[in-house]
Amino acid sequence: MRARHTVFISAIATLLAACAPQPEERAPVTRTNFEGLQEVSSRYFDGALVRPGVDFGSYSGLLVHKPELAFRTPDRSQQQFPLTEEQKSRFQDLLEARFQAEFVKLENLEVTDSPGPGVLDLHVRVQDILATVPPRTLGRAGRGGLALQALGEATLVIELRDAESEEVLARVFDSRAIQGVAIAQGDAPITRWEDVEKICDSWASTVRARLDVVVSGDY
Repeated sequence: MRARHTVFISAIATLLAACAPQPEERAPVTRTNFEGLQEVSSRYFDGALVRPGVDFGSYSGLLVHKPELAFRTPDRSQQQFPLTEEQKSRFQDLLEARFQAEFVKLENLEVTDSPGPGVLDLHVRVQDILATVPPRTLGRAGRGGLALQALGEATLVIELRDAESEEVLARVFDSRAIQGVAIAQGDAPITRWEDVEKICDSWASTVRARLDVVVSGDY
């Protein structure tokens, strides 16, 4: 009798529990930043932020802005000297020329020189570049001479905007993309601009390949 009573009580408790209000299942939280960009997982980049709902297939043109180069502050205690403004400008001009030549190979976009409907704004930044003029070269070539030392530790940042509204649509960054592309081998600085041009060729090719990945939606 006691066992039957226990079973009855247990059944009533189960029924009441089933009738009680059930906690609502919460939808997963979507992480967005202050610009409205959502962080997405990526196979090709260290990080990727994309505007939800963006359709890159609706864009056919690309407006390429002059690439930015951001150099790491030289360590004065190690007798490191910064590049001159002339050297920086020449470096940037070389990279811009290589970008213009490389981007004609894009599969889904055509380079244009003016904003408009269906045009993407491309901003590229290579940051944290270690490039210095070693002190031992100053006496021989002067500050105008080229003697660069750098490591492939820089980070590539690619940003795409709508050319009309300037709304940021995607931003990706990757340090792996340019690892191994060093401006110097060991302690031997590069002293020819021809070698710097090879670096710019490699960076431009990398950016073009990464850009094709972004606009295809396969991050």
